[in-house]
Amino acid sequence: MKIVVIVSEFPKVTETFAYRNLVTYRRMGHDARLFHIKRFRSREVVHDFMAEVMRDAFSFGYLAPATLGAAAMETGRAPRRVARLLGLILDRHRREPMRGLAVLACLPKALALGRWCRRNRVDHIHGEFAGHPATVAMIAAEAAGIGFSFSAHANDFIVSQALLPEKARAARFLRTISRHNLARLENLPGLPREKLQLVRCGVSRDRLAGPLPTPPGCGPLRILYVGSLMPKKGVRHLIDALAALPRDLDWQARILGGGPLEETLRAQAATLGLSTRIRFAGAQPAEQVAQAFASSHLAVVPSVMGAQGRVEGIPVVAMEALAHGLPLIASALSGIPELVEDGVTGWLVPPGDPAAIAAAISAIAADWEAASAIGARGRARVAAEYVVEENAERLARLMEEMR
Repeated sequence: MKIVVIVSEFPKVTETFAYRNLVTYRRMGHDARLFHIKRFRSREVVHDFMAEVMRDAFSFGYLAPATLGAAAMETGRAPRRVARLLGLILDRHRREPMRGLAVLACLPKALALGRWCRRNRVDHIHGEFAGHPATVAMIAAEAAGIGFSFSAHANDFIVSQALLPEKARAARFLRTISRHNLARLENLPGLPREKLQLVRCGVSRDRLAGPLPTPPGCGPLRILYVGSLMPKKGVRHLIDALAALPRDLDWQARILGGGPLEETLRAQAATLGLSTRIRFAGAQPAEQVAQAFASSHLAVVPSVMGAQGRVEGIPVVAMEALAHGLPLIASALSGIPELVEDGVTGWLVPPGDPAAIAAAISAIAADWEAASAIGARGRARVAAEYVVEENAERLARLMEEMR
């Protein structure tokens, strides 16, 4: 089966699940390629496993003559369809004009992609997110005369539902990654419940093969955060929690990731006198991230709700931490409790509560044997539900069955 997977930006140090899914489709024998809407991000950190994805990932320039020419030919081929799409986009974005303009900017690309898919006999298109990737998938699939599907993770359908009912009705299926999301989608007006499919994200099976973490011993407790440095990640609450730890607790923390709040967070650490104990290591490729997990004693995912209700789905870094058997502290938010069950597979804390994070860190340090047992159960939870190869195989089977 020939599959085109659509993302907004490529490459990205995050969103590794999309790339691992595509690699799995290829391992299954499918001819799968990635289409990115925006231009190639030449300065991004690239993971080693993405090499084969990058070889034939492709895009079209917004104003490139070839894009506009292909869009014009598709318009001439089916003028009523394009007029209907234009009217639909304008109507559904009356209250979100800037988002509507962004969708209109994608229209020539989507039509050009549909023409490309028809000429290259593509069988199915999958939009990896419910926003622009799903919109481009819908338009391209209609132009190509084939089926499409899309995934809904969190912000991609929470921030705006413009065109979401139309995309869901036109799609072969709508995949989401948590029961929390499934319940939210079922309650949105106009969405056909029978098309909703729960298929988890996950981490690579090889992440489950390493040894469980060793006890701290005589050295410091090594604390790890991995993720972007943006408001919804809640890193400032982690830094406040570190400042509140008992003075007699020896600890060191690493923060892996970059983002708009990096300088603010560095300043916060300096103000609290923690600059020598918190290391900001920047964005790292997957191999270095795996090494960081393997050499740490515990991980923290301090997510909070951001502007416009922006929130995590189930962070893949939480799955990664548990796959390594690490004791994990995470916020009781969105779909996270489906993975992190308090006292069973990890520690759940209220979002934005530094005191609760500090108490959980102290509890892990005080009883490593109990913490290690919880980490082992976390690893078993990941092995049972959150292995990316198994979930990608299920997603590919859905594409085959419903195309």
